[in-house]
Amino acid sequence: MDLSLIESAVQYIETNLKQPLLAEDVSRSVHVSYYHFHRIFHAMTGETIGDYIRRRRLTEAALELLAGQRPILDIALDYQFESQEAFGRAFKKVFGFTPNGFRRKSARPVVNEKGALVGRRLQHRFDNISIEPELTELTTAISLVGLQGRTNLRDNRIPLMWSELVRRRQELTNAGAGGTAYGICQAMDAMPVHDLTEDTEFTQFVGFEGAECGDIPSGMLVYTIQCGKYAVFRHRGPTALLRDSYEYIWGTWLYSTSYELDNRDDFEMYGDDFRGTENEESVIWIYIPVR
Repeated sequence: MDLSLIESAVQYIETNLKQPLLAEDVSRSVHVSYYHFHRIFHAMTGETIGDYIRRRRLTEAALELLAGQRPILDIALDYQFESQEAFGRAFKKVFGFTPNGFRRKSARPVVNEKGALVGRRLQHRFDNISIEPELTELTTAISLVGLQGRTNLRDNRIPLMWSELVRRRQELTNAGAGGTAYGICQAMDAMPVHDLTEDTEFTQFVGFEGAECGDIPSGMLVYTIQCGKYAVFRHRGPTALLRDSYEYIWGTWLYSTSYELDNRDDFEMYGDDFRGTENEESVIWIYIPVR
């Protein structure tokens, strides 16, 4: 089953989000048996047809809630929920707020929102991200030396931090650090993941693996990656596409997995298979802490 068949099915779903729609209708639209199409769709996209339809409807409903003051019941019925109560339960499960609370918050989410799986987003799912992660137990803590700073998604300062780190690479070598590079998004203990927006500031650490002893260059810090269980995803391609990989991890995989997030930092590892920020064959390993 090729990419064009999946794309045709997704286009059919997108056209009919506000119509009664069953998974069987989708498979018939591309002339494939439901059983076969259901298995292939899940294997190639990481989600079931039914989950995709439900999450897309909830995302479009969320955008309508932010766009105006249409009655919530009207929006719920438009997206094929049988009642405002049923819509509210499903909405809160995904976005962490009731529809009313979400409208009052008036901020577009970045974690649980689910964009249409078409075009570049669908191609990325096929080519650039491992659908199923490898579960790894990190048994030895990893010590890093590098730079720490604050950033957000709208005004992303992480590339500047990496540029500064690379510029000072010789200082790191003199301090006994080198080899594998890491980027760490430090956990925001007091903030529910549903509250994350484009403007939410978080702490980022970028550094190289190194010994804990030695002279730390001025303005740099030591950071230790904690032991524990991680779900490890392979991202292949330019760093500019990393956000698409995280969109899959947070918006699709986390929604369907039986694992829960653990309260440790997630991080990216840049090893020997990383060939540069713009190289189509570069590999970045994304570690998500789970329990």
